[in-house]
Amino acid sequence: MRGNWLKLNCSVPIVALFALLIAGCAQTVNVQSDPDAQISVIGNSRSARLLSSGEANPAATNEFAGQSALEMPFVRSQPKAVAPFPLVLNRTVQHYVDQYVEQPQGLKESFRRSRPFMGQMVGELESQGLPPDLVYLAFAESGFSPDGDGPWQLSKSTAQRFGLVVDKWVDERRDPIKSTRAAAEYLATLHDKADSDWRTTLVAWNNGDATINHYLRLRKASYERLMARLPYRTRALMNRFMAVALIARHASDYGLESVTFNEPPHYRMMLCKGGAPLSQIAAQTNVSVESIKEANPALLRDRIPPEFASYRVRIPDNELQAELAEF
Repeated sequence: MRGNWLKLNCSVPIVALFALLIAGCAQTVNVQSDPDAQISVIGNSRSARLLSSGEANPAATNEFAGQSALEMPFVRSQPKAVAPFPLVLNRTVQHYVDQYVEQPQGLKESFRRSRPFMGQMVGELESQGLPPDLVYLAFAESGFSPDGDGPWQLSKSTAQRFGLVVDKWVDERRDPIKSTRAAAEYLATLHDKADSDWRTTLVAWNNGDATINHYLRLRKASYERLMARLPYRTRALMNRFMAVALIARHASDYGLESVTFNEPPHYRMMLCKGGAPLSQIAAQTNVSVESIKEANPALLRDRIPPEFASYRVRIPDNELQAELAEF
């Protein structure tokens, strides 16, 4: 997903390229509009100009600033020094961006639902050496819904392969933190198998490990050529992911509340005896049963799974209770 960089026959200052984009005279020029964020912007659409107009914070430090995506390898053994995910904004991704912006309510709700868990989710990704932007793959998969198969939409077999419990009492795919831990391990495993190619990693995420060799031959192809050879569902997922990540990086410019990765969790973890009714836990903690269920979407019944001797339950504070009550 590193884009198809255009080779220029002459040296053009980057300021001049921005001027051409703003003037509407460069329909096909590809520019790295945000070196710190590794975004390849293609064309001169309204959002491309918006995304390329922000000034870098001189106080911020980023050891990857000014390097091309090709110079920034994914280093799993150095999770603190992982490069940002290489995003592409072309006409197709722009179409998805426009759709989200024209009807923003769904994305706003997704961001609100994720806020209590976002910091820890990103921490789980970074613990595997994964770029934080991959958290938005969950939004592209499910709109961050706590229902069904959870934010990451993991299959039952994949979830169990990476240590999640899925039975009639509990479905840990629905737990934002536990499912992210499993998703991070799976993505890191796929990335290793895909010769460290991110595009092939996401294709395999959507189509299964067995497809890696089939698509690996396209790892150096342009983004457009790769897209033309993928199933529709995979093209749509990758384009949604890039659109959500781009919008989240510039949320305030799109009239959305800024997305933050460092908000502290508004809950505490409590070790509860297997089989204990949630009503008993609620009475003990002065929290409603409904709030406990909202904060622990993996619990499918009104009691702790009896197959566990003990099970860790999320007890929300007043702020999180009020927030969950709005959903």
